[in-house]
Amino acid sequence: MKRTSYVDNQGNPIDYKFESKKHILRSFFVFGTIIPIILIGFIIYNVFQNNKCNKIYNNIKSAAYDYLTEEEKLPIIEGESEKISMSKLYSNDNLSSAQTGNIKCTGNIKVTKYKKTYIYTLELNNCNSCTTNIHYKGWSSESSYYPRNKSNIDVTPYYNYYERQLNTTEWTKYFTPEELSDKKSEYGIYLPLNINEMPQIPEEANIADVQTEEKNQYRYADKKWRWYDIVGDYSEFSSEQPDGYANKDTTTAQKTEWSSYSQNYPEEKSYREIITTTGYIYYYQENGKKIYANHKNYTASEDIDETKYNRKEGSGTKMYKYRDTKWRWYNGQQRRYSAFSQTKPASYNYRDDEAVITTGYTSWTDTSSLDDTNRDFRTEEIRVTKRYRYVYEILSDTVLDKPVNKERFIQTTGMTVPEFNNMENYKLEVSYKFKYQKR
Repeated sequence: MKRTSYVDNQGNPIDYKFESKKHILRSFFVFGTIIPIILIGFIIYNVFQNNKCNKIYNNIKSAAYDYLTEEEKLPIIEGESEKISMSKLYSNDNLSSAQTGNIKCTGNIKVTKYKKTYIYTLELNNCNSCTTNIHYKGWSSESSYYPRNKSNIDVTPYYNYYERQLNTTEWTKYFTPEELSDKKSEYGIYLPLNINEMPQIPEEANIADVQTEEKNQYRYADKKWRWYDIVGDYSEFSSEQPDGYANKDTTTAQKTEWSSYSQNYPEEKSYREIITTTGYIYYYQENGKKIYANHKNYTASEDIDETKYNRKEGSGTKMYKYRDTKWRWYNGQQRRYSAFSQTKPASYNYRDDEAVITTGYTSWTDTSSLDDTNRDFRTEEIRVTKRYRYVYEILSDTVLDKPVNKERFIQTTGMTVPEFNNMENYKLEVSYKFKYQKR
């Protein structure tokens, strides 16, 4: 049987099998292209709206914190809260309409003290798409678990309490700054490096406080000068003879400070003293890595903390340091110099301010030795020493059979939460239940 062919107006063959599938292809196009574009657009819009609202919510939370801080109303007791109207935040200039999408939202924000932070519960109206009952679908059921990564959380505190006995330990010795840690402990103080020097407390006790007493300790060093009888024609101190001066006054000899160690051998002089030592590249290892001292340069042992940098690299190299002797030089009559003295000796009217020594510091004492009679030549150092004792508590079992809400707690104890919290013989226990608004 001969097959019949059909053509269109231009004489092109018509494929009726393809024509019959056009509506299916159109459906694939709609579901495969248009709908995904709509979904992607919807997702992008939702992300944009969520980011916009979260920015507004964060601005409101920050403003609420600032307002309560300025008004000294920020809750400080666990579970206590303050509710602020949005109108207060605007009227006190803690918040501007520009920070809330160029409109003035109404409603409230509740700020609740929770452990070491705060929970902010928003109830916003007239805030366009960021109105909380529009932006969120509704509230979750209450739970004892803190809902992380949720932006609008409400919290209800529940209260119980213990009977408490407070006791204090004996005082420790006074610790010097070197004996204390350079990092604050959880009690906000610098505890001794050797924690075993703190008092012992019973195993069932809890530390409620660490009390501190401070005491100043003092030590001093004195300056002493050489004094002379006449002014005369004298030079500055010099190791080599200055031009114009004929004589060296050997009684004025004094040493310079030692130079730093160097690998370069110093020029030899008749008035120079040179010391030789062996320098090394010092390091210590941390997590398998070498940590070098002095930028990996050779260093003399006396210039390094060998208890820390306890390893050496290589065989070492010679290093040198030096100091010079210098004198005053003179023409004419030679001065008479006294021994070193803090005060002017008889017959010596002039003090040589460059011929000075400083005594070593005395031992530390609890009393100052500085007064108007010695202030000209005495230097005093003060250090603050500290001693500690623990205040510890021993708690009973919880008094109530189960935690109760604030209203029931006030009825049971006859006191508000802040009043009860100030009672020394009781300790408040706060637990929480949380709910959050769902997206």
